[in-house]
Parts: sequence; structure tokens; C-alpha cells
Amino acid sequence: MKEIDKEKNHKSFWKKFRNFWKEFDQKWLWVNIGSYIVGSILFWWLFFIGIINLSTTIFLTILNLLIIPLMYYLFIYLRKSKHQTLITKIVLVGCGGYSLGVLIWFITSYLLITAPWAPLQALPPVQRGRILLLLLPTSCGIAAYIMYRVGKKREWRPPSYLID
Repeated sequence: MKEIDKEKNHKSFWKKFRNFWKEFDQKWLWVNIGSYIVGSILFWWLFFIGIINLSTTIFLTILNLLIIPLMYYLFIYLRKSKHQTLITKIVLVGCGGYSLGVLIWFITSYLLITAPWAPLQALPPVQRGRILLLLLPTSCGIAAYIMYRVGKKREWRPPSYLID
């Protein structure tokens, strides 16, 4: 019985999510005002508990006023664009390749360079640093190729939740 309720709640959540973005065109001002207020409160709260300084708080508050509406408009454009295939390629290969590449870079750099038992641990620090820096574009390139192959296999279809 509980599993049926969980499934029903899960479906209603996604239905509410889709309805929110369908009605977003009429309520964009309220969403932007609400996100600015929440973001500003967060930054000032971080200032008052001592995590960030005053100049950073003021900068982030102003940046919040400028960036949040642009992100909403960009998201709407990406969902309704005629260039879904190109956008999917850029996001999958670019962002996905970078994300996976950094993960690969962390793992390989630890296994090859920074671990106490690593084979390249005996090298001088300058050479280890150079190898560490050269591993990053290499791993990002390999990850971008992997993501390209994944996208090509899917025929560059956007994710199902973006298709109306």
C-alpha cells in the first residue's frame, strides 16, 4: 500500500513540476523576485555567521539580481529552441565531458602521482606538478570523446523530460 502511495506522490511531483514550467511565462516576475529574495537572504546570512566578508556579500547580492533572471530565460530558450540537437551536443560533450574528465583526473592523479605508493611519487615536485596539469586536458578530452560516443548512440535526442 505504501509503495502505491509513493508512486502516486512521485507522479504528482513531476506533474506539478511540468505545470510550473508551463505556467512560468505568466509568473516569471514573481519567480524572479522570490529567487532574488531567497538568494539575498542566503548571502547575508552567510555574512552574519562569518563565512564570507562584506564585499563578497554585496557583490553576490548584485550578481544575484543580474544572473538569476538570465538563467531562467536561458532555460526557457533551451527548452523551446529549434536547435535542440545542437544544444544537446554542446551540453553532453562539453559539460558532461568536463564533469567526467575532472572525475577521471582526480582518480588518475591520485593513483599515479599523489598516493604514497604511487609509481610517480619519486619524481621531483616540479615534474609531478607538470604531469598533474597535463593529465587534466587529457582526461577531459577522453571524457568528451566518451560522451560524444554516448550521444551518437542516442542519436542526439534530448532527455525525455525536455520533450513536450
